[in-house]
Amino acid sequence: MDTLHVRFLYGSKPKPEFRKKQKPWFGGMLGGHVGLRYNDTSFLSFFYEGKVHIFQNKKRPNGKYAFQSDREFNKIMDENVDSVKTLVIKIPITKKQRAKYDSICERFVQETPYDYAFFGFRCGSSTYHVLSEIDVLEKESKSRIWRKVFYPKILRRRLIREARQKGWRQIRHEGTRERIWERD
Repeated sequence: MDTLHVRFLYGSKPKPEFRKKQKPWFGGMLGGHVGLRYNDTSFLSFFYEGKVHIFQNKKRPNGKYAFQSDREFNKIMDENVDSVKTLVIKIPITKKQRAKYDSICERFVQETPYDYAFFGFRCGSSTYHVLSEIDVLEKESKSRIWRKVFYPKILRRRLIREARQKGWRQIRHEGTRERIWERD
């Protein structure tokens, strides 16, 4: 058995008294980020380069899968990576699932299968897609996935529920008290 780590960075906004010190983050309370640990030093992360498309643009895709270090992954939300509220869910997977996951990661980093778009794939739906490809979650059509998992909190709640039912380990890190954090 192996373990796959799903890391969630929570959405938030600055508390009123810290607005000068804390900057707003992309997505605010419904923002955040999610990715999958690839190995001991990096995460598979889906993000955009350039401007966010409103709808999928297959002719000029801006979505990108990349391997990011632990620090780079957290830095998506804040320079002070220790101030970010996080949740890691550890999912047991078989050697066969691990081999398929590694293959998907290599393939998606070489050629991203979809565009990053507000009404389309973003980090939550792309993570769901990978988890469904390795049979951790049920398979859905791509168009259904991005409608079903519109932002990371939806996937996070789903995996928290499964973690409780299946005994998966959850590790939480509280964020800075200078922000209002989304709740589960």
